[in-house]
Amino acid sequence: MFFIDNLQKIERALGVTVLPAPGMGEAIRLWRAAASDRPPWYGEDGCRETLGMARHIADTRAAMAVLDVGISVSGRERAKYLQRMADRLLERLPERLADANCAGGMIIKWNSVGWDFIMQGDFGVTSADSDGGITGAVFAAHAVRDGAGYVRLEAHRLDPGGVYTVVNRAFRTGNGGGDWREVPLSSVSAWSGIRREVRMNGVKAPLFGFYRVPGAGPAPAETPFGRAVFANALTELRAIDKAFSRKCEEITDSRHVTFVGQALISHAKGIGEPLPRFVKGLGMGLGDSELSAIHEHVPTLLTEDRIRDLNFDLSVAGVKCGFSAGTFVLDGRTGALTATQVEADDRDTVRTVMTDRDALKAAITQAIAGLDAYADLTDSAPGGEYELSFSFGDVTYNFEEDKRSWQSYVDKGWVPAWYYLVKFEGLSREEAMGLCER
Repeated sequence: MFFIDNLQKIERALGVTVLPAPGMGEAIRLWRAAASDRPPWYGEDGCRETLGMARHIADTRAAMAVLDVGISVSGRERAKYLQRMADRLLERLPERLADANCAGGMIIKWNSVGWDFIMQGDFGVTSADSDGGITGAVFAAHAVRDGAGYVRLEAHRLDPGGVYTVVNRAFRTGNGGGDWREVPLSSVSAWSGIRREVRMNGVKAPLFGFYRVPGAGPAPAETPFGRAVFANALTELRAIDKAFSRKCEEITDSRHVTFVGQALISHAKGIGEPLPRFVKGLGMGLGDSELSAIHEHVPTLLTEDRIRDLNFDLSVAGVKCGFSAGTFVLDGRTGALTATQVEADDRDTVRTVMTDRDALKAAITQAIAGLDAYADLTDSAPGGEYELSFSFGDVTYNFEEDKRSWQSYVDKGWVPAWYYLVKFEGLSREEAMGLCER
């Protein structure tokens, strides 16, 4: 939340104006809190437990979006360089995409030595086009040296004529982050090789990609920003945690208790006989006939009712977050579904995943184009054309169904048996062909 907390200082330091985003700061704080282990409703009406569904939903959408993701860069020497960097991007992408799903979006940007994944709330937008695409932004990097804090502000701007400008300034902020004082970039060794200003001609798009979470409704006001994947389901997420807390309380209170009269309690104490944990004394003020009474208390558990209520809220929350009804349940789905059934039953989930992947491909394509432009600027790799392609795993894939299909192909003589053994049994080609020759 650095930009939200230091907006005026950043604008003064760089002489820029960050586009207003009314309500965005509060919204991002709320989304981040909802995805933590202490959501905003923690403590309300005895809510002392959380299922962590906000983060789970964000993780699930990220995992499905990047299932078996691959990036292929074809071409000559430049393509080989970009391929190595793309592989590095993929190593960190799943976790950072889950974070972006909680924040509403993220910037993917090459920083000359590696990839930056910058969440909403940690960068400022200075200009945008008519389609809502970001054409100007400010980013920050932080460092501590000799107990003092330093911040480097990096401003990107794409002018209509294709001139791209990158400005870097460093500031000493002190321990408390008070008044900023501009210092040379060399004040921090990691920044010493960074130029104060760079201009490039013929640039058609920003040197970074912006992944905006799709399908979660418009962000507050007219901004380029996105919303957290669970932004529409906060009411249900609150109800889920409260219902789960009541279920846990009910389990805690369900221990068997035997209430006995005070005469029996006094007798046990008199002879030094310890009482079992489940034995409790009846209150004082009872009649003589009750002093030696024994009462068994066996609480009634409403577990099935609680789970039914939870599953209703879970299903509604899932639908609001782009999943098919019944995707999230407390006690799991029953029965095996074929690939065809999954595709039919989960069409909403599949549509959401496809939309997420399209947005992700666009952001990564732009980020790699930015890396390519930096390579031209710094001569860090031989020049040349490249072609980018993506591959993803099938979210409707069912291993057992696929295995049965290929077995039928073998039975019909369409494919050799050794190929089936290699594909599904993990044998090498030599091992499989040796077995088939016997």
